[in-house]
Amino acid sequence: MTIKEINSEEFNDIIKENGQIVIDCYAPWCGPCKMLAPILEDLALNYPHIEFYKLNVDNNPLIANNYDIMSIPTILFFENGTLKHTSIGLKSQEELVSILNS
Repeated sequence: MTIKEINSEEFNDIIKENGQIVIDCYAPWCGPCKMLAPILEDLALNYPHIEFYKLNVDNNPLIANNYDIMSIPTILFFENGTLKHTSIGLKSQEELVSILNS
């Protein structure tokens, strides 16, 4: 499964979906964000029941402000429309798997 790029107009509709939603808040110039991308792509393949998305915070500052995103990468984990966890900074695949399984 590929990770779809979303914008602020789509954001609210997506997080209202049932199930687990993971949103990678990134910027194209961010080195740690680039390092995180292949980890998330691998997770998207291994967790097909979870929807994975990317949100460019430079292009969508309203969402970044609404969720107090001050550092990137920031990953937002939603379940059934509710924010369940926020991960800030580069994390290993093992750390992200632990979050997904909790």
